[in-house]
Amino acid sequence: MSAHLVNRRGFLRYAGATGLLLGLAACGDAGSPGAGPSAGSQPFRYTDGRGRTVELAGRPTRVVAQSSAAAALWDAGFRVTGVYGELGTTDGKLNYQAGNIELDRLEVVGSTWGEFNLERYAALRPELLVDLSFDDKTLWYIPQASVDEVDALAPSIGMKMPGLDLPQIIDGFMALATQLGADPEAGPVKAARADFDAAVAEVKAAIAAKPGLRVLAISRDPEKFYVADPNAHPDLKHLAALGMRFVLPSRRLGHGEYFQEISWEQIGGFPADAIIFDSREVTSVAGKAEKIPTWTNLPAVRAGQVYPWKPAAPFSYLANAPIYRDVAAWLNRAKPLS
Repeated sequence: MSAHLVNRRGFLRYAGATGLLLGLAACGDAGSPGAGPSAGSQPFRYTDGRGRTVELAGRPTRVVAQSSAAAALWDAGFRVTGVYGELGTTDGKLNYQAGNIELDRLEVVGSTWGEFNLERYAALRPELLVDLSFDDKTLWYIPQASVDEVDALAPSIGMKMPGLDLPQIIDGFMALATQLGADPEAGPVKAARADFDAAVAEVKAAIAAKPGLRVLAISRDPEKFYVADPNAHPDLKHLAALGMRFVLPSRRLGHGEYFQEISWEQIGGFPADAIIFDSREVTSVAGKAEKIPTWTNLPAVRAGQVYPWKPAAPFSYLANAPIYRDVAAWLNRAKPLS
């Protein structure tokens, strides 16, 4: 089974509660990047999304993180020691979920869903592991069979996912990076934030110019469609707060549900002017869609108003500024169809 499909299904399965509270209860000193216990730093203390508190005698320097989390910390100015998660390439470029991390500057512990090399991880002598927690209980990319061994090697932080929008999540990663020694006032970081703010302003203006435009966010696999609940996805939640009008699932989703599962034949029951689709889908899906009348007859499809959606982008200003600019661009092109 495709790594992208496994990842998307894993997202549906584990993204139990959705949003992100992101341990802003964390406290500690920020100082020069890379300062560790031997450098006389202040004790490190952080309460994560699972309610666990990590307490260390000094600031950890050997940090291993899941790819999305590693990329968020990287863009915030903290360089992790090791990484695991989605690290494949597309057209010769690192998967967008891994952001701007430089693989030649760190150790790869796993490169797709379900991979985690315990021997490589142990060899790094990790002081801290950072992952995402979608259910307030588990770490997203740590295989269940390896949990005890991983816990025995180093404490971990599960960044809480349920409830926050994208800017709040980014701020949470900025706070953690600062505690790890990054400088939030560094020039590149401040420039990235200004660029993101400008991109958000472009999106807000584009939304205001098309107040009636209805947007449907979906994920697809060869068998099913999944209609996204915008409240359950931090980026969509933010876009909705900016005024974007989303087509909602036809039933009220329960706690921990990101999507409503429907058949390909049911997609016509969700009329929209524009459709955004999960860009992590397997490549065969697009070809299949072109042969299914319930898809090809959709007004948005006939009008060419179907655009990629990147729901697993790193939680950073740098990674999301170009994504929001793309959103503004297609919003400016799209037209209401009814």
